[in-house]
Amino acid sequence: MDGTLSPPVAEAVTRAWESIAGIERWICAHIARATRMPESDIEVGQPFSHYALDSVATVELTADLEDWLELRLPPTLLWDYPTVAALARHLHGLKAHTQ
Repeated sequence: MDGTLSPPVAEAVTRAWESIAGIERWICAHIARATRMPESDIEVGQPFSHYALDSVATVELTADLEDWLELRLPPTLLWDYPTVAALARHLHGLKAHTQ
């Protein structure tokens, strides 16, 4: 296998923003990769500070969210919405208003 996603899987990942839970899963997966923690250890109600994300990781997360959601996001995003759950709700609302 070449590592690319099949079309149905790629579309499911791309359209995960359509639900708050989908956005939460995407963010949790990103944090898990950045911290090398199991994704199952990332809790949506924990503050981002709990995961000891450094400034580079928070900038990368924000940039990746911008690319994925096709939104312009402020650099203070993770401080304004300090948990996965709060951030996902906010992003879902933003994305819903741009559709």
